Amino acid sequence: MSSTVDRRSGRIGRRSFLERGTLGMLATVAAVLTAGCGGSSSPSSARPSAASSSSGAYVSEEARKLVSAAASKGETTLTLSWSGNTLGGVEGYRKFEAVFNSMYGTNMKIDFTPGPSMTDMMAKVSQEVAAGRATSTDVLIGTDSHYVPILDRGVLEGYDYATLSPWIRPDMVAPNQIGVEIYGTTAGVLYNPGLVPESAVPHKLADTLDPRWKGKIASSPDAAYLDIVTLRPEWGPEKMKAFVTSLTDQVAGLLRVGEETRIVSGEFAMLVMGNTHSVTDLKGAQIKVVIPTDAGVTRFVYLGVPRTAAHPNLAKLFINMILSADGQRILYDVYSTDHYELPGSRSAEDLKAQGIDKSQMLAVNIQLVAQHPELKQVNQDLSRILREKGGK
Repeated sequence: MSSTVDRRSGRIGRRSFLERGTLGMLATVAAVLTAGCGGSSSPSSARPSAASSSSGAYVSEEARKLVSAAASKGETTLTLSWSGNTLGGVEGYRKFEAVFNSMYGTNMKIDFTPGPSMTDMMAKVSQEVAAGRATSTDVLIGTDSHYVPILDRGVLEGYDYATLSPWIRPDMVAPNQIGVEIYGTTAGVLYNPGLVPESAVPHKLADTLDPRWKGKIASSPDAAYLDIVTLRPEWGPEKMKAFVTSLTDQVAGLLRVGEETRIVSGEFAMLVMGNTHSVTDLKGAQIKVVIPTDAGVTRFVYLGVPRTAAHPNLAKLFINMILSADGQRILYDVYSTDHYELPGSRSAEDLKAQGIDKSQMLAVNIQLVAQHPELKQVNQDLSRILREKGGK
C-alpha cells in the first residue's frame, strides 16, 4: 500500500501530512503579553494576529482574548483530574505549567488530582454536566471510543479551536468542535528480541499463530486495537473474530497498559497488540516493536472542555499550549509521544527509525469511528473471546 490516509473522509487516500509547512510559527511579533492574567489585549481583528510570549512562542489574537477573559473571571487555577501517569503525571503537569506561564505571561497553577480511567471519568463528567455542577476536571481527555458516545449530548463545549493557532488544523478538530487531537497512538506487536529472533518477527498478524509461539504470547483484555483493525480492507469483523479465536490458543496471559515490562522480563515473548510509544518509553530495554503490514492503525487522543467547567478559558489555553512546539516537546519528554503530523514530531522520527511507513497506517479518528457504530459490538465480541479463552 503506497497511499496515505485521508483524514477528512476516513478512507485510505492521498494527502500531505504537513500541508502547512512551518505553519507560520515565526510570524512577525505584534505584541508581548504582560505578566499575569490581567494583561489587556488589543482590539480583535478579522484574522487572528501573531504575537509572541516571553519565550518567543506564537500566541494568536484569539489566545490573547482568552488570557484576558481568564483574568476578568478570576481564573488562576486549572483543575485536572485524570488517571495514572496520563501526560506524564505530576512531573508532566509541573512542566506544562511552566510552559503555559512562559507562553502566555500568566501565573496560572495546575491543581492535579489522580482520577479514574478515561471511561469512568467520561461518565462522571457527563453526570456532572447533566446536573449543572462544575466538573471535576476542566479538561477532559479521551480517545475516539470515549468521545463518539457524547458527540451530540452537550457534554463538551463546542469551540473553534482552529482559531487559536495555525498548528491546529481543522481536520484535527472533533465533530461539533468538542475537542482536538493532541497525540496519536500507533499499534504494533511488541516483542522481546532475546526470545524472538529477527528471522521470526511477525510481519502479518497471522504470523503470531505460528505453533512455536503457543503459550508465549500475551494480548489485552479489551482487544486493544484489534477492533479498529477490522476497518482495514484486509479484515472485517468476522475474519477478525476467527483470528482472535485462534490467537487465544497461543495466548498465555492478558496484559493491561503499563504492564509491557512483562515482555522485557521474558515472561512473554510478545504482545498482540500494544502501543509503539511504550517501546520508546522503555528506552534501552529488551523490547522492540513491529507493525504488521496488514494491521497498521493509529488512533488519536483528544482534549476537550466540559460545558460546566469552572475554568473554561484556562482550559482552552491549556489545549492550545499542548499543541504548541514547546507543549509537544514536553509531551514527548514526559510521555514518549506527540502528534506525528505536526512539524518537528519526534514520534514521526521514531516510526521512521523503526522502519514504519506512515503511508501504510489507517488513521482512526472520531469521524471514522462515528461512521462505524458496529465497532462497539465488535469490541465487546473480541474482548469476550479473549477474556473467556485467553485469560487462562
